[in-house]
Amino acid sequence: MTFDQIAIVTLMGAMLAAFAVDRFRIELVALSGLGAGVALGLVPPAGAFAGFASPAVVTVAEILIIVQVLLNAHLLDQAADRIARHVTNERGVATVLCVLGAAASIVMNNIGALALMLPVAMSLCRRTGVRPGAVLLPLSFATLLGGTCSLIGTPANMVVSGLREEALGAPFSFFALAAIGLPVTLVGMPLLVLIGPRLLAGRGLDAAAPPITGPRRFVTELRIGAGSPLGGATPAAVEARIGGTVHAHLRDGRHVFGRREAQVVKAGDLLLVETDVATAMEMHRRRDAELEGATGSGGAEWVEAVVLPQSTILGSTARVVAAFEEAGAELVALSPQTTRIEGRLADVRISIGDVLLLHGRADRVRRALDETDCLAISPRGLEPPRRQGLPAVAAFAAAVGLAALGLAPPEIAFGGAVLALALAGLVDLRQALARLNWPVLVMLAAMIPLGAAVDRTGAADVIAAALLDLIGHDWPFAVHGVVLAAALIITPFVNNVSAAVALAPLAVALAGAAGVPADPLLMLVAVGVSLDFLTPFGHHNNTIVMGIGDYRFRDVPRLGLPLLVVVGAVAWAASLLAA
Repeated sequence: MTFDQIAIVTLMGAMLAAFAVDRFRIELVALSGLGAGVALGLVPPAGAFAGFASPAVVTVAEILIIVQVLLNAHLLDQAADRIARHVTNERGVATVLCVLGAAASIVMNNIGALALMLPVAMSLCRRTGVRPGAVLLPLSFATLLGGTCSLIGTPANMVVSGLREEALGAPFSFFALAAIGLPVTLVGMPLLVLIGPRLLAGRGLDAAAPPITGPRRFVTELRIGAGSPLGGATPAAVEARIGGTVHAHLRDGRHVFGRREAQVVKAGDLLLVETDVATAMEMHRRRDAELEGATGSGGAEWVEAVVLPQSTILGSTARVVAAFEEAGAELVALSPQTTRIEGRLADVRISIGDVLLLHGRADRVRRALDETDCLAISPRGLEPPRRQGLPAVAAFAAAVGLAALGLAPPEIAFGGAVLALALAGLVDLRQALARLNWPVLVMLAAMIPLGAAVDRTGAADVIAAALLDLIGHDWPFAVHGVVLAAALIITPFVNNVSAAVALAPLAVALAGAAGVPADPLLMLVAVGVSLDFLTPFGHHNNTIVMGIGDYRFRDVPRLGLPLLVVVGAVAWAASLLAA
């Protein structure tokens, strides 16, 4: 191997490892890798930022803008009301949510589809008495399946299509990936509905009531008042009373140290506890202990919200979220992904999928959530539906039609839809651009030149030749199996866009060396990196529903592993038929 080939393989391996560790911001890793590629001469300086002009990046940004309009319109609220009259059991609710979620993912980014469906899912669960834990994880998986059927279902599809254009001269057509994605979805959906609620019995969030009275465990602060029955108790006695954990004991702003059995809780002390929020709120109501920060004036209400991947508060601590303070919305409790709780509530770092419990006036809470890109999941309807819903649907449908029929490239079709909405005054482009998921867009733009470098240096050809030496040239089905296996192994630990960038050039090189068509292998890459059913952190959708649904890590592969085995076999067979 040449120096450039060794360098690009090493660089991509290091970046994939950094993405998998998930300790660094994804856009920082991508930009650092791009900088290293330029410094090593792997990426021409003139083309370093060519990714930002890529049709893939432009199309994803346009779709995200349109999705913002659709989310604000609450288009599915009335549908939820009608559905609730006819669906009464877990399997029925799971069927409705999975079908709607998968269908939405075909025509929009799967993260946007999940955000669109989450409030509907929680509303249906409350109205039908169905456990959210039985349907939220299947809904997440359904959005991933639906996203494999079209070019815009996930950014990874756009990346693979862009690399196909560089290698073969033309991108994929709008529904080309459906050759593999559609069979995978049609087989996977019934499986989700039939076995999902059964395998998730007793797992995840059990309460069908509004989430703020459910059993999900939150970290919050309790202020011990005068005359509280907790006065004079030890931390262990407090834990027994609240059915939770005392993480910190403070008095006059300072931590109380020493043996726990010797500590005594006094009036005025502050306890950082982890417990179900219903217990904490009941203690607040009875004045046994006050929830710190829940001191809003009349008209204040409790609102639960989930932190989305594009949220501006990711990585921040609660103490530095200025939008909450300025809006008078108090962050009273937090259900974090991390198990390490230290200091005070204000010191806990916020991550994707965390659930926030806010207290304040509805209009102020709404403003705070808008500014931070968090999604209210309870109560629903913080704001009335906006009138731009139907025009947005019409513009979006027209763009999908133009792209699907090949009458216009996707970036032109969806750009026209955004322009039409802006000219009609239905979208404020300044606000919409500010609220885009910039970390994902920056990562996508930075990884595209590196993916091209893998192909240009010939590294993909060298790796492909080595793989063919292992599996032989006379077994096309083995070549398909190797590509699919690589995608399925990498994607649970690495962002699917990064996995697609690394594997797409390899798929083209393998096709050339083995003398098989490249398109089925590229489709396998696009579909395979979306079949992320084994971990809660491989895809943002799984992370989000893990936080909302109160799942444990083992719940994800419990449902995901049998699903992956079946749909993986279907994807492999469909790719052979497509060849």
